[in-house]
Amino acid sequence: MWEYGSRRTYASRMQKTAIDGISFWSRWQADRGVYFNSWLVEQAAGAFIVDPLEPDDDAVLSHLRTAGVRAIVVTNRDHARAAARFGRELNAPIIASEPDAPLLSLGADRVVRDGDDIFGWRVMVLDGYKTAGEMVLYSKALRTAICGDAFWGAPAGALSLMSDEKLIDPVRALLSARRLRALQPVNLLVGDGAPVFGNAAAAIGALIDGRAAEAPASILNIDELDWRDFPGEPAPFTADNAEIGLVLGAERLGVAAARLRPGESYCPLHWHTREEEFFVVWDGSPTIRTPAATRVLRRGDCIVFQTNPSGAHRLCNESDAPCTLLLIANIDAGDVCSYPDSNKHVVEATGVLVRDAPQLDYYDSE
Repeated sequence: MWEYGSRRTYASRMQKTAIDGISFWSRWQADRGVYFNSWLVEQAAGAFIVDPLEPDDDAVLSHLRTAGVRAIVVTNRDHARAAARFGRELNAPIIASEPDAPLLSLGADRVVRDGDDIFGWRVMVLDGYKTAGEMVLYSKALRTAICGDAFWGAPAGALSLMSDEKLIDPVRALLSARRLRALQPVNLLVGDGAPVFGNAAAAIGALIDGRAAEAPASILNIDELDWRDFPGEPAPFTADNAEIGLVLGAERLGVAAARLRPGESYCPLHWHTREEEFFVVWDGSPTIRTPAATRVLRRGDCIVFQTNPSGAHRLCNESDAPCTLLLIANIDAGDVCSYPDSNKHVVEATGVLVRDAPQLDYYDSE
């Protein structure tokens, strides 16, 4: 047994999850009626732990030594827990967000900001929560997010926020949660309560929608867009993107914005079989190439791309000033995207990328 605060609590040993490479150990928190959790991520890029609790026996520590832990992530100033001990015993640096790092009594060996990377996991610093540096980690490959107490897994199977009086601004916190929902996580591994497996995005949406009267979650101003680039994309396909539809909870309508610097393109020439697209030039003078012609657009121009070869298009910026466009389309899981310049096709439902030649016999390789 171990004293945590004023109540006795009990710890469990390391447990595996259904997510490859992720394990956890927990401690029952009687006064909260939930388990506190610590997470171990083991992957080729490097193993790390998140918000480590003090274990009751040496089995957890032995497991961590075997895993070769290379870092300890602290999600907020109150979740340092046993980070100092693990840092010493595992010789691993402590990582914290820029706003919260100065608030940790144990200090931080590395400071991260919103959008930074920790062994392939994206850092997202939320707004309006208990601390200015409350952060979440997200793995696109695993479609999994790990948080401290930004979200409580309570009641089990659902999510909640801590009490409003503990938050800097409850409305800002709810609106900030939309950023995580926009990533469409399948799993959310929480520091407090029961993790959500399989429907994390829906659980975040239910939390947001449950307080719609307090926070205008269905409204997003164009000046508040969260612009992101696509790391690793080759030139000239380096334009910035801002998700809109998923932030607002859209399920059948895809809405985003694209921002192109001079010389950049948004994507190769392509057309969709089932998703019809609609572009609006917000500012600047982008160039659009279609099978019919190549034209320079102006602010306020609207253009539709139909679901056939005539709807093929490539967006680029050949001007000497940035340009911004609003991109809208229906969402259809049965869509196939074709690239005429390279004779490629992408089956959206599976992500399979193939060329259209040579044509195969129906019984080829059977």
